[in-house]
Amino acid sequence: MANSGQNDKRTKVHWPTVGRLFGCELRMFLRDRRTIFWSVLLPLLVMPAFFFATTWAEGQRGKRIEALTFHYVVIGSEAERARELIRLGADAPPVEAENVPEFVRQAAPAPKMQLEEKEPEGDPRVLLEKRELHFVVETFSAAEVAEKKIEIAPAKKSEASPPGQAKPGAAQPSPAAPPAPLPLVRLIFAEGWDYSRTAAGAMADRIDAALEIGRTKALADAGFAVGRQQVLPIAEERDLATAGQRTGFVLGKFALLWVLIFLLTGGSVIAADTIAGEKERGSLETLLTSAASRNDIVTAKMLLILAVGATVAFLQVATFALYAWLKLLPLPESFAVELSAVAVLWLVLLMAPLAAIIAGVLLLVSAYSPSYKAFQQNFMPVMLISVWPGLVAALPGIELRSAIVLVPVSNLSVAVREVLVGKIDWLMLPLAFLVSATAAVLLLRAASNALSAERLITSVEADAADFTGGPALFERHALRFFAVMWVVLFLVTANVTWLSGSIERQLVFNFGVVFLGGSLLAIKRYQLDWREAFALRPVKPIAWLAVAIGAPSFLVSGLAVAKLSEMFLPMPKGMLEAFGKALIPEDIGTLQMFLWLAILPGIVEELTFRGVLLYGLRRRFHPVVLALVVGLVFGLFHFALFRLASTAFLGAGLTAVTMLTGSVFPAMLWHALNNGLALLAGMSGLDLLALDPWVYPAAVVLTALAFWILWRNRTPLPGLRRSRGSENATG
Repeated sequence: MANSGQNDKRTKVHWPTVGRLFGCELRMFLRDRRTIFWSVLLPLLVMPAFFFATTWAEGQRGKRIEALTFHYVVIGSEAERARELIRLGADAPPVEAENVPEFVRQAAPAPKMQLEEKEPEGDPRVLLEKRELHFVVETFSAAEVAEKKIEIAPAKKSEASPPGQAKPGAAQPSPAAPPAPLPLVRLIFAEGWDYSRTAAGAMADRIDAALEIGRTKALADAGFAVGRQQVLPIAEERDLATAGQRTGFVLGKFALLWVLIFLLTGGSVIAADTIAGEKERGSLETLLTSAASRNDIVTAKMLLILAVGATVAFLQVATFALYAWLKLLPLPESFAVELSAVAVLWLVLLMAPLAAIIAGVLLLVSAYSPSYKAFQQNFMPVMLISVWPGLVAALPGIELRSAIVLVPVSNLSVAVREVLVGKIDWLMLPLAFLVSATAAVLLLRAASNALSAERLITSVEADAADFTGGPALFERHALRFFAVMWVVLFLVTANVTWLSGSIERQLVFNFGVVFLGGSLLAIKRYQLDWREAFALRPVKPIAWLAVAIGAPSFLVSGLAVAKLSEMFLPMPKGMLEAFGKALIPEDIGTLQMFLWLAILPGIVEELTFRGVLLYGLRRRFHPVVLALVVGLVFGLFHFALFRLASTAFLGAGLTAVTMLTGSVFPAMLWHALNNGLALLAGMSGLDLLALDPWVYPAAVVLTALAFWILWRNRTPLPGLRRSRGSENATG
């Protein structure tokens, strides 16, 4: 009876009690000025400070560019001809000829930057590297172009959109009849130097303008009285969208993402103090022994987090609207917000489940954090993962009338964008609201259940780990450690062009520095047994039979998951083809390709994710949840959102293989075979996404057979967390 009463007490919410608890929590919050500053005032200052800092920086940059003189040199056999083009593009009016129409005289834009030629005093490239020059104009004659077989790459669109640039769809020379070689001008600049890139872009504008003027003058001299722009000109461009719809489309791409970030930053301070902080102070045990049920306590704390986060988000939006109304922020002239009363009501309704979900996530993080410091450590990976659903609205081709409506938070992102453009879908908007509201309720129940675990109420065990360190501390720091690895990999990949220019260099950095180097650093930092951390154990011979059956069938099963994920995140075919070409360069040999893309990933990634990461998380989650978490982390490290589902599916399956065999070796072979078979299919022209429909269910059956073999002959990974029922049975 006692247990039954406790369970009933835990499942029902007594709202008068929740109100009293909420009032008490709110009064304590309002008395703490430090918490108010960090959770409310500081986030409120972030947005205006960001906009003003950006505006000030852009203004200062413009002033410096106007005040500076940018130096360049002209070299090569056609230097004089290039100088004529530069002068023609810079002068106004550019040509003094009676037979040149007036529009030609006004074609060249007024010079906005001071460009000055210098005499080269040494190797121009060396001078450019020393930043004694801003760029180099290199010229080649037609004979030199033919002799050196210089290929003219497609023009890269500059920031100023040169008038002479080829437009998509324009007629191109036939590959069968290439044009005769022509003189060539090459601009050499330093991509990583802002002034060099900007000055080279201004010079490209001058040369393009001069070429356009020359072409038009040649036509005029031949008796053609009008310029090329007047031949079948576009008389009118009519956009049926209103200014408000265009503004709503732009804002809608990132509107929910901004609100999501405000909710996270505003509510994180309260969430850290409300459970993790109380555990550290020892006051949570007292609260749990009161007459209030744990559901009442969790609900009151969630309402406080929700209230503070929603207040911060509302104040941020109101501040932006106020600054825009007072014209303190630089906004485009076409910026206009056109929202009906119904649209505003829907925006408010859609933000409600978002705020509840964020509050539930923060409450769960706080419940699983034994101290305030631990919450700060756990919050970083949660922050990184939480912003991904808010980016869905920025992806092309995503509509609310698709399977995305069933994905919490992501459906709200798309719904907000559609509401801002004036599209009110009375069927899908309520469905998106219901799906996300259900997710919020489930998170509330999960937080309540978390407080039911007595080991989460006290911080004694965590404090001991802080003092002793070693493997116990790594179990708490594993996710944070891998979050840092993810940030390092992302920042270096995005900013170091030297790596992106070669797939070998990129993979050496990924596998050698980040994955293997990070794993060895964790082993040394936390004094781990490297054999245990890497799961280097022998396996039963029958496991290799399961791998032989499972690797090809699991590959096809993963492709079925990829096809299903396209319902949620459809990607243009051109983007997929470009990704495939970037992944498998044409100039790489077959043996090298299998080494870099099959064998090395199978070894290094398994040691990292099914070795060190799985070792650090094996006691924190139930095995099913553990496989999903490790798989998700594995998918996030591949940075491709459109293949996140299939990559995470592979990672979860490999995690299950390691947990069933107790060793990383079967997962290594499974992973290498998976990648190798995919490469073989690509080389042979076999489209694995276009197989006969019966192949996919057959692959699922064979995959189930492989895992059945592993289950029947399992030697579980040591240290796995047992279910609550098995703990009670053995205890």
